[in-house]
Amino acid sequence: RSLPTSCAMEAVVSTQSTGKGPESTGKAAYFTATFPYVVLICLFFRGVTLPGAGRGLAVFFTPDFAKLIDPNVWVDAAGQIFFSLSVGFGSLICFASYNPVKNNCVKDASFISIINCGTSVFSGVVVYSILGYRETQTSIKVEDVDKGPGLAFIAYTTAVAEMPLSQLWSAAFFIMMMMLALNSEFGSIEACVTPLKDQKALRGVKREILCLILCCIMYLVGLPMCMQNGLYVFTLWDNYAVTIPLLFVGACECLAVAWLYGLDRFNKEIEFMSGSYPNIYWRFCWKWLSPILIIVVLMSSCIKKMIVPETYESYVGCEQHPLNPEVAAGTETWLRDIAFPWWGQMLAAILVCAPIIWIPICCFLGRNAPVPDIPMLEGMEEEGYVIENHVFDWRTEVQEIKTALRIGQKGQEEGTDDKNEVTAV
Repeated sequence: RSLPTSCAMEAVVSTQSTGKGPESTGKAAYFTATFPYVVLICLFFRGVTLPGAGRGLAVFFTPDFAKLIDPNVWVDAAGQIFFSLSVGFGSLICFASYNPVKNNCVKDASFISIINCGTSVFSGVVVYSILGYRETQTSIKVEDVDKGPGLAFIAYTTAVAEMPLSQLWSAAFFIMMMMLALNSEFGSIEACVTPLKDQKALRGVKREILCLILCCIMYLVGLPMCMQNGLYVFTLWDNYAVTIPLLFVGACECLAVAWLYGLDRFNKEIEFMSGSYPNIYWRFCWKWLSPILIIVVLMSSCIKKMIVPETYESYVGCEQHPLNPEVAAGTETWLRDIAFPWWGQMLAAILVCAPIIWIPICCFLGRNAPVPDIPMLEGMEEEGYVIENHVFDWRTEVQEIKTALRIGQKGQEEGTDDKNEVTAV
C-alpha cells in the first residue's frame, strides 16, 4: 500500500510543480537540484571516515578490462549517460527553447557534461566507501554488489543500517532519492507537455489540465510495478523500454542534424547563437564519432538480446539435494536467473518498438509537408549569413568520404617519402 501511495503523492507534487511551466519548474528545481548535493557531501565525509572505506574505493577505481568485451556493459554506460544528461528524452530541447537566441549553447553543453560526469564519479565514491564499510561489518564482499534497484534499496540501505545514527542517514538518503526522481519526472513531463501545447487542437487546453492527465497516465503505467511481482515488470521496462529506444533516438538525432539537415548549416547556426564557429572536435563528433559509436553499441546490444534470452532473478531457496549434494549442489545466494516466458519476450519486443515506430511513421506522413519558416534563419540572413538549402545525396556523401580517404592516404605516403629522404641523407 505504501508504494502506490508514494507514487500518487509524487504525481501530485509533479502536477503542482510543472503546471505553470518553466516558472514553477524552475522554482521547484532550486530545492530539488541542490538538496541532493548537500546530502552527497554529508555522506561523502561520513563515508570516507568509516573503517573499510579504502577497500571500497580500491574496488571502485580498479578497472576490469575483461568486461569491455561485453556489449551490455557499453549499453549500460551509454544508457547511464543518456539518463543522467536527459539525452533523447526531449526535455533538453524543450527547456532550451525558452533560452534567448543569442546564448552560448556550446559553453552550456560543456559545463553540464563536466558537472554531470563529475557528479557520477563523486556519487560512486560515496557509495563504494560505504559498501567497503559494509564488508567490514557483514563480510559481504564489495564485488558482490547488487545491480539495478538492489544497489540503492538493498545493498546501500544494508550498509547505512550499520552506521551510527542510521535513522538520520537513511532519511537523508531516501529524501535525496525522492528529489532525484522528481527532477527526472519534471523533465519528462515538460518534454511531453511542450509539444502537445504546440498542436493546434490542444492550444486551448490549459497547461495544468495537460499536466494532470499526463501525471495520471504515468501513475497508472507505474502502478503494476508497485505490486507484489512488480520487480519483474520493472526489469522488462528497464531493459527494453528505455535504453534501446534512447540509443535509437540518439542515433537518429545525430544522423538527422549532421547528414540530413546539413552540418555546415548547423555550424553557422551555432556560430550565430554563440559567437564562435564550432571547432574540429565538435564537427567530428557530430558527424562521425557519435553516430558510429551509438550505432555499433545499439546493434551489438540488439544482437546479444536476440541470442541470449532476457532473464530475471527469482527466489528458489537452497535447492540442495538432501542426501547427495553432488546431484544438486544448491545455490550460493538462493537466487537463480530464469528466462522470461514467450509472452514476456513478446512484451519486450513491443516495449522496444512502441517508442521507435513513430519516427518512420512521422517521416512517411510528413514527407511532402511544407517546411515552415524559421525566425532565427531570418535573423541570420539580416546579419549577413548565407543560408544554403542542404539536399542530402548519399552518392555525394560517399564521394566526399572517398576523397577524404585519398587525401589522408596521399599525405601519409608523402610523409613516408620525406622520412626516407631524410634517412638517406
